[in-house]
This record gives sequence, structure tokens and C-alpha cells, in this order.
Amino acid sequence: MLKKFIIGIDEAGRGPLAGPIVAAAVLNNFSFRTKKILAQAKDSKKLTPKRREDLFLPIIKNTIWSVRALDNKFIDKYGIQVANVLLFYELGQDLLAQAKGRARIVADYVGGAPDKLRHIEFFKQGESQHQEIAAASIIAKVYRDRLMIALDKTFPHYDFCLHKGYGTKQHYQNLDEFGLSPIHRQTFLKNYL
Repeated sequence: MLKKFIIGIDEAGRGPLAGPIVAAAVLNNFSFRTKKILAQAKDSKKLTPKRREDLFLPIIKNTIWSVRALDNKFIDKYGIQVANVLLFYELGQDLLAQAKGRARIVADYVGGAPDKLRHIEFFKQGESQHQEIAAASIIAKVYRDRLMIALDKTFPHYDFCLHKGYGTKQHYQNLDEFGLSPIHRQTFLKNYL
């Protein structure tokens, strides 16, 4: 079957000490508007927060996309790799259905992908090679950052609005003072149990 579209998948939040892992997928249907928007997409890690926010709305308004998240409880029970693989699989299925099966799927490398992801092509530093992966990285990063900012209101002692759950010096100081919150990944913080 002729592959007419490209689906790009990426995640945000694989390494933080707290919060969910979030992944997103973007379908490039090669319409004029989609091509114009995706041409601006760059690796979310190389963009300022403001630039990510500026690109987020045009991407979600002008593409077909999907986003999914798995929380710290799932990560603690099954592991970060299983969570990452499951998200990529589900997102690929979401958008493959939208493309009526006529899409090539590209994704940022997740390492040791199982057979259930054999229909996905993985690329190291995929955000720099495929604009669809870059756009997915922007959606995933902005979505996750917004979740962490919202969680900061529930758990204000941890400054999630500043570090988004990553292991910064401030975050470790907060852990030393307050211990683990309900959204911390216990398997990432065994010294604090």
C-alpha cells in the first residue's frame, strides 16, 4: 500500500523525578498549511519556552495530532521504558487510523524497541531529522510543562513550576526538606524512601 503521509512521535518527561511521561504524535498530510507550520518546528529542547508556546497553538490548530500521558504510578509499576513504548504504540495506532493505514511512522529513538513497534522507524536525535518528530516534541513538552505548572498549585513546596520535576539542585533541596510528594517517581528516588 502506498504510504501517503508521515506520522512523527516523540516524548517529554522520560528523566524527571516527578510527574508523568507525555508523548505526542503529529500527522503530516502535506497540505499547504501543515507544511508551512511544520517547516518551523525544531527540537523542543533547543527552543526557548516562549518559542515552544508560540509554535504549540499553530501546530495543534493546523495538524492532526494526538497526545497521551502515563503517570508516576504506572512508571513505578512497569518502568519508564515500558511506559515510553506503550505511549509510542498507542499514538502510532491513533494516527495510523486517521491516515487509514497509509502512513510512514517515524519516532525519536527509545532504545531496545520491542516487536510491537517494528512498524515504526526510529532515529537518534529524530527531532533534528524529521519535522514531524520535532512538532510532536513541541506538543509533548508544552503539554507536560503545563501539567507540571498545574501540579505546582497542588504541591507548592516542590517548585514544579520552575523545574518541571527534573532533578535540579532546588528540587533535591525540596526533597530533603519535604520528602516525596504523591507525584514523585519512587523508583527514581529510592534514597528518599
